[in-house]
Amino acid sequence: MRLFIRSHLSFLLYTLILVLSTIAIFWLDGYKNHRLILYVIFLWAVLTILFLAVRYIAYRRVFERLTHPDKIASEFRLDEGSPFSQSFELYLSKQYQAYQIDLQKWRAKDADRNIFINQWVHQMKTPVSVIELMTQNQSDTILRSIQEETDKIQQGLDTVLYTSRLETFENDFVVEHIDLKTLVTEAVNDHKRLFIRQQLYPKVQIEDTIFLETDKKWFIFLLGQLISNAIKYSPQKGNTVEISAVTSATTYELTIRDHGIGIEKADLPRVFRPFFTGENGRKFQQSTGMGLFLVSEICKKLDYQLSIESEINVGTTILIRIPIRN
Repeated sequence: MRLFIRSHLSFLLYTLILVLSTIAIFWLDGYKNHRLILYVIFLWAVLTILFLAVRYIAYRRVFERLTHPDKIASEFRLDEGSPFSQSFELYLSKQYQAYQIDLQKWRAKDADRNIFINQWVHQMKTPVSVIELMTQNQSDTILRSIQEETDKIQQGLDTVLYTSRLETFENDFVVEHIDLKTLVTEAVNDHKRLFIRQQLYPKVQIEDTIFLETDKKWFIFLLGQLISNAIKYSPQKGNTVEISAVTSATTYELTIRDHGIGIEKADLPRVFRPFFTGENGRKFQQSTGMGLFLVSEICKKLDYQLSIESEINVGTTILIRIPIRN
């Protein structure tokens, strides 16, 4: 009803102008009978109300449809209302059907793309694993360089794979009861060559009594992204990457702290956006802007609270609040 009235305000204003014009004509012509003026006003009011009532009945379903945009076209019946309302609903129904057909086509294409990406990543992982085995336990400088590049390829493939799987997170999620220290230790071990190469030292301070109900694979990937960033942006040798956890009343507070170059204050509100690299991205060409975005999305899926603090030339601290579940 409100939408109907708002859409007819111009008509009501036009009617008011006509009423005033009619009264003015009578008045200037010498017909100054107050009863006649009241009769004219009454007649205009009755005709206007009748017109609006008939129009509202004829277009009621159209205005109801516009008032409830959240309802899909299939929830409205096409055999009710005036011919205009039926035509309007038929048009919306046809458009909705066309939209559904296009949506299904794009979903099918997206599914095919995800399948292709997953297969391609797995195919690429095989030669990477072979190269890693061939260069393992070798002291040659060239072989060590190959190992470094292999690690970068491996990390890139994992990023592509997990980005693709993020859309179907619920289908790739298995809850396990596992202690936090084991998860952190495994994530640190996955990056031990990177720690050695950058001459950084991991410092883990987590009690053995903290257990989580989470997906091990996703959680280790999340930690890996944060540890990789901490190492990447800590160019000064001999520093530490500190990983600690404390227990509060309702959450476990997991902290990853580095003593690297830090993040510009102006960039902090945008670091969780996809492909945002900020000022550091201009200094480190290997930055993709996807690491913190993936961490943010995974934390949302796992119902974790994520926050970041940073100061230039002091370091960056990532805090993850994990709900304690009985």
